[in-house]
Amino acid sequence: MALTVGPAGCGSSKSGSEHFVGTWVYAGVITPNCGTGPAVSPLDLTGYSVVITAPDSSHLSVALGTACTVKFDVDGFMATAQSGQSCTFNLGGTLGQQSVTITKWTLTSTTSDTITSDFSGSVIICTAAGTGTLTRQGDAGTTD
Repeated sequence: MALTVGPAGCGSSKSGSEHFVGTWVYAGVITPNCGTGPAVSPLDLTGYSVVITAPDSSHLSVALGTACTVKFDVDGFMATAQSGQSCTFNLGGTLGQQSVTITKWTLTSTTSDTITSDFSGSVIICTAAGTGTLTRQGDAGTTD
């Protein structure tokens, strides 16, 4: 769900998970590619609430609405989803609710109020990819 760009906010004293913790709103689309399989419309995730907490300075827990909670490893301004996780989305049509296996998901803190997201995954005979932006919702977040 995000376009990965270089770190910003060079004057920031934050390091690791502190760049990400807070309440965010997501704007972006995941586009399924099913080849010769069923036609699946793009999944618009715009408006999803995202809550990011941090058990420590190098790990995140990212709750994407009711779709999933995903664990990330943090390195500076970038967080990468740990392997073996999935999110459940309504893909519509004959597919309905499906568990999408995350093959790659990175979050990059570009400013104190913006995170970019780059997502790819797979479900049944389809792959899915998308980019998006998370915008902070007026809080500094909390640390678990």
